[in-house]
Amino acid sequence: MLATISWSDYAVTVVILLFIWYTYLVFRFYSTKVKALFNGKTRIGFPKKKAMLNDLQDSLFSEFSEPFDTLQDAEELYEKLLQAIQESAEREISRIEFKNYIRCILEEYPYVKMSSLRIKINTLLVCECEKHAAFTLQYAEADHLWEDSI
Repeated sequence: MLATISWSDYAVTVVILLFIWYTYLVFRFYSTKVKALFNGKTRIGFPKKKAMLNDLQDSLFSEFSEPFDTLQDAEELYEKLLQAIQESAEREISRIEFKNYIRCILEEYPYVKMSSLRIKINTLLVCECEKHAAFTLQYAEADHLWEDSI
């Protein structure tokens, strides 16, 4: 008798019996929730991606006591560089002194140095320096000012 039952028939029977068993368990222990779901009183809620990303960000940066304000630092740095260029033009200092002055200002902002805003600051520095013939900088020179130490 057992020789006439194939493995595929056995597998189908086991799957059907498991389905019936778990359906019984769901209706036995979760009948009120299932009824509410079918009646439309409750909905299945999936977590939103934005909430999950916020939780992930919070957990990643929870070890830092203060947030990085790199954008504000970049704005502040740009204002300082504008003032330095104007002051240097008024005082008519040498090109070497000007570069050293800019280096000192750039050293105060290490987070801007590591960010993508560094490219923007370099571009703005080169553009502002073109207005004064004595302080004309190439882009490579402006980028090199971040690396040099006095």
